[in-house]
Amino acid sequence: MNSNWAINQFKSEDLSKIRLFFKRLYTGMGAYGSIDLFNWKIQENYVSTGIINLIKDGNKIISTTSLTPKFLYFKGKNQIVAEIGDTYTDPDYQRKGLFSMLINQTRKHAEDKGISFIYGTPNKQSLPGYEKKANFKTINNINVYSMSLPVNISPIISRKSHWIIGNVIGYFYLIFILCLYELKKLTNKSYTIKKIIEIEVIPNDWDDFWEKAHVSHDFIFLRDLKAIEWRFINHPNKYRFYILKQHNELIGYLTYRILHEKGITNLVIADFLVLKGREEYLKSLLFRVLKDSIEQSVTKISIWCPQDSPYFRILKDFGFIRGSNVPVICYQNDFASEIQDSCHKWHFTISDSDNI
Repeated sequence: MNSNWAINQFKSEDLSKIRLFFKRLYTGMGAYGSIDLFNWKIQENYVSTGIINLIKDGNKIISTTSLTPKFLYFKGKNQIVAEIGDTYTDPDYQRKGLFSMLINQTRKHAEDKGISFIYGTPNKQSLPGYEKKANFKTINNINVYSMSLPVNISPIISRKSHWIIGNVIGYFYLIFILCLYELKKLTNKSYTIKKIIEIEVIPNDWDDFWEKAHVSHDFIFLRDLKAIEWRFINHPNKYRFYILKQHNELIGYLTYRILHEKGITNLVIADFLVLKGREEYLKSLLFRVLKDSIEQSVTKISIWCPQDSPYFRILKDFGFIRGSNVPVICYQNDFASEIQDSCHKWHFTISDSDNI
């Protein structure tokens, strides 16, 4: 390792270089790393100003990591925690110790800010480095899975065969999907659309809903009016946001974003929550999303959900297929041990990560 490598906290003038860095290295679906995105999640963060640490070779950014402060509702209090992410290193500079150097220094910066719980959702390439070199461990009992529901399968079939075959199979699959869900809607009152409203402004009674909703969970990130407004309404990317009402009472919500990449359209359900005892009514919101997906020729609908959550069974019953496990890691200290030992009812969606 070059002993001259130095960690720099980013400055505003670095944002354009960060954008170009991610444009070059990011391989996920959709675009990532815009100036607006980092302004929003780091500089305009409503909890506290975040951190982006960089290593440069001259003026060239070669490695990054970020720390995004959030509120965790734990044991009746809002605790400031942080997500560590954006851990990317230029391929020409890998295996030089930059990854562990950045993670460990950024974690120390978090502790200096009084943040005890630091978590992340690394990919398979980054996970070993966190575990072996930075004292992060997977939170085993949260057990989050990605799940998906195929909708317009024509693009996928066409890639593996001829486009005519893809269109024919996709057409008949779509007819099957429409008939199946119309039948389900007739035979199950949970599918009956009560009052679903698309919103662009969070309603004033939102905090009444949040006070009733969070009591069902030991571990849940803050979703009060201010948090939801910052996360989805103020986000530089566009989300569609639906609320569900019964007898004029707000009982649930769901929000999603659509990503496009090389002919594939992925609708990602970023977040959802329904009052305890009425979780089955999530299906009403899912049916609305399915209709949107068909209208917009979405290839598949994606979602994250803990396996022990009551929503997991509901999603499987709706038709979602369980995919791969999503590792949720945290830095090992006393507070992290307390969370892992005392939490049994977890709510964790992809919006609790920087993946959407």
